[in-house]
Amino acid sequence: MRQRILTLPVAACFVFAISVGAQSSETNQSYETAIASLSENNEHSRVTNAIAVIESAGTKAFPALLAHLNDTTKASTLFQRAVMEFDETSKVTRVHAPTIGEACFDLIQGQVEGNWPKAYRHSYILTPENVVTWWQSRKDRSLQELQIEAARTSLARARQHRGQPQYSADAVRFLEAHLKEVSGVK
Repeated sequence: MRQRILTLPVAACFVFAISVGAQSSETNQSYETAIASLSENNEHSRVTNAIAVIESAGTKAFPALLAHLNDTTKASTLFQRAVMEFDETSKVTRVHAPTIGEACFDLIQGQVEGNWPKAYRHSYILTPENVVTWWQSRKDRSLQELQIEAARTSLARARQHRGQPQYSADAVRFLEAHLKEVSGVK
């Protein structure tokens, strides 16, 4: 009789572990499916839905997004990051279309830092080169905590340039307002 009593809790734990593992695997697969849907060959509605799935997951989708940073598959035109490349005579040699990897980075950066006006983007903290290590050292934090930390760091860096040619009072004001916004201060 005693052996059966111990078997029941162990069996219950085993079933729970399998259930959690299956849900985790299912969730990871939904992020992989959403990331694959970001490609250029998909309809805008499918891409928009994929973005919504990824953004609604918050930091839970970050590992999947980070795993695709080097994906060179062309992304949908919804990621208007096309950059023209010029030769020495100022002629356009080619247009660089956005990739899935760039789209994945943009989705992370957009959730953590937001989408800032072009004039202030030099104050972004995250880059494709540092995002993996940045995330690894902070993966236990909530999205809001990440947003606040990034906003504080951006503001501090912008203020450090006071008295230098790259200092921008407008950027500092923008970053102060951004910090208040992500902190929930009115």
